[in-house]
Amino acid sequence: MGTATLEERQAANLHGVLSCFDRLIIIGTLPGACYAAGMTSFLCAHKIKIFDYPRFAEPLRGLKSNM
Repeated sequence: MGTATLEERQAANLHGVLSCFDRLIIIGTLPGACYAAGMTSFLCAHKIKIFDYPRFAEPLRGLKSNM
């Protein structure tokens, strides 16, 4: 299974794409991760130690565009 870009994953919800964006505004709520205890619970449920979070998040940091 390959890694799909944000544009590919959300194609049905996008109305257009900027070719040179450096910030994204995402509107919504992540109820399980929007407070410290919720994020801790998420990490524990996925057997990720709190201090390993930076390594867990590393692949999620940047969106590489094909443009």
